[in-house]
Amino acid sequence: MFRYFPTNYVWNLSVNLAIEMGARMGEIEEMCAPLQEAARQPDAAGTKAFRETWAKMADKLCGLAEEDETSGRLLSAGEKYNRAATYYLTCERLQAHGAAGRTELYQRFLQTFKRGIELSRENCERVEIPYEGAHISGLLVRAEGVSGPAPILVQVNGLDSTKEMKYRVGLPAWLAKRGGVFADHRPTGHR
Repeated sequence: MFRYFPTNYVWNLSVNLAIEMGARMGEIEEMCAPLQEAARQPDAAGTKAFRETWAKMADKLCGLAEEDETSGRLLSAGEKYNRAATYYLTCERLQAHGAAGRTELYQRFLQTFKRGIELSRENCERVEIPYEGAHISGLLVRAEGVSGPAPILVQVNGLDSTKEMKYRVGLPAWLAKRGGVFADHRPTGHR
C-alpha cells in the first residue's frame, strides 16, 4: 500500500482508493501535504481537516470544469468532474455517521458524478428499480460490441463502498469490453 501518512492507516487506504478511482498524483500531493500534522490528531479534528482540504480541491476542479463547459470543452470538463467526484466521495466517507454537512457533501458528490459521466460520455447509466414502495438505485454498464442478450453481473456492494466507487475502479468497464453487462445496486437512502 502507498503510505502517504506514516501513522494513519485509514487515510492511507482512502488515498489508495482515490488513486485507483483516477486521482492525479499532483492533486494528491496538493491535498495531502498540508495534512501531515492533522493525520496525527484525534479522529474528529483530523477528519475535519481532511474533508476541508479534499473538498476544496474538488470545488476547484468543479470551477475549472465549469470554465471548460462554457468554452465547449465538454470532455475536459467531464474528466475534471469525474476527479472532483472522487475527491468528494473520499472525504465524505471518512466523516462520522451523522456528521454535520455529510449529507450535503454526499449530494454534491452524486451531482458531480452524474455530470462527469454525462460530459465524458461514459458507458454508464443510473437506473432505479422499484422495491417495496421505494426504489433501489444502481449503475448499469452495457456490454460493448454485443447485439442481442448478454450475460449480466449484478453486484450489491457492502457497507464500506458505493456503486460509484465500484464503477470508478474499473470492473464494469472490464466486463463490458468482454461482452458482459454490469449492474451495481444499493437501496436508496443508503450510501
